[in-house]
Amino acid sequence: MSRSYGTATQLLVLKESTYGVAPGGNFEKMSFFSSTIGAEQPLIKDPLLGLGREPRVPFRDIMKAQGDLIVAVEPRDFGRWLQFLMGPSTDTGVAATGSITFTLNPTATNTIIVNSVTWTFVASGATGNQTNIQGSLSATMTQLASDLNASANSSINVSSYAGTATALTITYKTVGAAGNAFTLASGNPNAVVSGTTMSGGGYTHVYISGATTLPSFTAEVGHLNVPAYALNTGCMLESMAMDFQRTGGAKSTLKIMAQGEVINTTSGGGTPTTRIYKPFSQFNGSILRKGAALANVTGAKLNYSNGLQDVKALRTDALIDSIDPTLIAANGTIDLRFADLTLLTDAINGNSIQLQLQYQFPGLDANNYLLNWTFHSVFLPKPKMQISGPGGVQAVFNWEAAYNDSLGKSVTVTLKNDVVAYA
Repeated sequence: MSRSYGTATQLLVLKESTYGVAPGGNFEKMSFFSSTIGAEQPLIKDPLLGLGREPRVPFRDIMKAQGDLIVAVEPRDFGRWLQFLMGPSTDTGVAATGSITFTLNPTATNTIIVNSVTWTFVASGATGNQTNIQGSLSATMTQLASDLNASANSSINVSSYAGTATALTITYKTVGAAGNAFTLASGNPNAVVSGTTMSGGGYTHVYISGATTLPSFTAEVGHLNVPAYALNTGCMLESMAMDFQRTGGAKSTLKIMAQGEVINTTSGGGTPTTRIYKPFSQFNGSILRKGAALANVTGAKLNYSNGLQDVKALRTDALIDSIDPTLIAANGTIDLRFADLTLLTDAINGNSIQLQLQYQFPGLDANNYLLNWTFHSVFLPKPKMQISGPGGVQAVFNWEAAYNDSLGKSVTVTLKNDVVAYA
């Protein structure tokens, strides 16, 4: 007999068209650390008297389906969880860009390498992959851009080129992540490339708080060795919590409410689709106040809740009718080593501040992958400054986000990745 292990489980999800009805088609396979999703139906003792001391057959109570998922914070699958939490995103394609910056006008035989094609500067008589040096750096950059734009080389003409006073700027002609593979190099000691490749190509997904309706989904938790597949229908995302720390992998706790669960011996997920796993680390995180990084932060937490309320109508199947979103709550904490009066002054004066909590990869990937939570109007209560010994003094600020009247929202979440859209 095969036993179930966490290493032999899988989580499949798919958005529902009709609440509580498992969709057909191919589900998405999602990475996760732990799951308590499932339904329980307790028993109620029968207190009947007059038939002696022996216990009677108990009654079955209503079905209660809910649980927590702990998932990795990463730039691809996380867009689906944000969709379930906040509703559909606005998706925009972005083209990759790069540049080569010059400190001096090139001299003859200097080169640049554009998408593996060597381009040479010459004093005069330029042909093919060459550019004539002009009387000034600005004029040379203009000529270089013109020559590159006129090139018939298929490795070069996938991008467009522009000259500035000191640089050649390059933009991939097609939006998306493909342009991030376009290589740049310099054979000129006075020219510096923006990176070994262009960057920033991909798709930006913007999620806004306050959606009047939220999508439901079906989640199948599979125990592959048994086999047993728990199909949870009518799932909705009640809340998302994130904990910013100094070390470790970035994780998020998702609280899920559902309508019911059915146990099957075969999967109903079709041929699951997957995305490449690329997690953020905690050291990729940062906390910003009004766009500037806060100093001395030792940790932070955020929680976004939809205030979901289940509709407990009378039904013969013991299930709820639906789940409705009510009042949004967005709050958290900021822990910092007490070293300045910045947040304390905000708290004392009752100032509203913009607060951002974000993850961003280092290097070139900083332009390619980003998760940014922006809370537009945040209020801080004045905390006690407790001294517990000879060590550093910690200050803990419990913040609350509120609706911003001028922007018409309380929260914006921006996700940058290479996923075109979350249909």
